[in-house]
Amino acid sequence: MPKKIAPAFQFIGNHPALDFINTKIAVGGQPVELLCSWEDVLEWLSLMSFYTKEQLDAVIQKWEYGKGESLVEEAIALRKSMLTMVQNRTRNIEVSEEDMSCINKVLQEQVITTKLIRTDHRFAAEKQVALRKPSDLLIPVAEAAVDLFCHYDIRLIKKCENPACVLYFYDNSRNSTRRWCSQKTCGNRMKVTAYLERHKNKDTKES
Repeated sequence: MPKKIAPAFQFIGNHPALDFINTKIAVGGQPVELLCSWEDVLEWLSLMSFYTKEQLDAVIQKWEYGKGESLVEEAIALRKSMLTMVQNRTRNIEVSEEDMSCINKVLQEQVITTKLIRTDHRFAAEKQVALRKPSDLLIPVAEAAVDLFCHYDIRLIKKCENPACVLYFYDNSRNSTRRWCSQKTCGNRMKVTAYLERHKNKDTKES
């Protein structure tokens, strides 16, 4: 039997907020959760380069396993609100205060420190977010959500046109004609489906 490949994070959204929304995918028509543990959340944050490996290693040592697990629930709740906001805005439906407050809750208690550093014989200001509790790790995600809703054209946020797919992307293609999360996967599947359907209808008419 062919070896099954475990579902992996998808980075096709053209924006960090959409890539975070895409951490819940569909496989074989069934929803699949990719943020199953706080290690999964940390891995996603690392792959997005929101934190360095050293910062995340320090977090693992700082918080015991049980406390870190609360991060999963908070991440999923934040993702749910972000997804609902995207779905509502793309359908011209009013966004609820509850969903916005889920984003603002992550941001309202952030503590940012600034340090003077020297780089290549020049001075620079280095800003860091103080990680005092697990939910602080989600601050870059919440900031990405603010950036998406404030600075991007909502009309260009699209869901893959494959009905079995749940992934979203920001369409920055020429003439805004992108239809699929990936041309190699959903794009090819839908083209094959359309081809078979056309030939099925042709055979039906000729019989």
